Amino acid sequence: MLGVILISLVLLGLSGLLIDSHRRTWHQARDSADLSDRDRRFAQSMFRRRMLASGMIGGIGAAIGIGPIVPREPLAMAFYLAALLAACTWIMLLAMIDVWATQRHYQQVRREQRSKQRQLTVELASMGEMAESEGRT
Repeated sequence: MLGVILISLVLLGLSGLLIDSHRRTWHQARDSADLSDRDRRFAQSMFRRRMLASGMIGGIGAAIGIGPIVPREPLAMAFYLAALLAACTWIMLLAMIDVWATQRHYQQVRREQRSKQRQLTVELASMGEMAESEGRT
């Protein structure tokens, strides 16, 4: 019984810490003047996904805490365990979506940076050619 309470409290505490961390990060991103609209939308969608997952961790912690009062009947236990499994599955799905969205966002950022780098290289090469031609005349 002590182990159940300890696990429940740890998950509830972890959930609270994660929610606080996500809120602070979102407020910094929201108030930042340096972010583009696209980066701000990305930060907002990441905030929503992570807040939902963190809330679900707290929900699982609470559900584990009430586990000892669940009737020891097959139907009640099956429903309880199915709910825990569904919540864990939902958290994993949100995590996979978050990883995919983050990879996609940063791939787009890298593509834009490479394009700008190529443009700068071309401009520098043309400026070098112009300087050489002016030096010959």
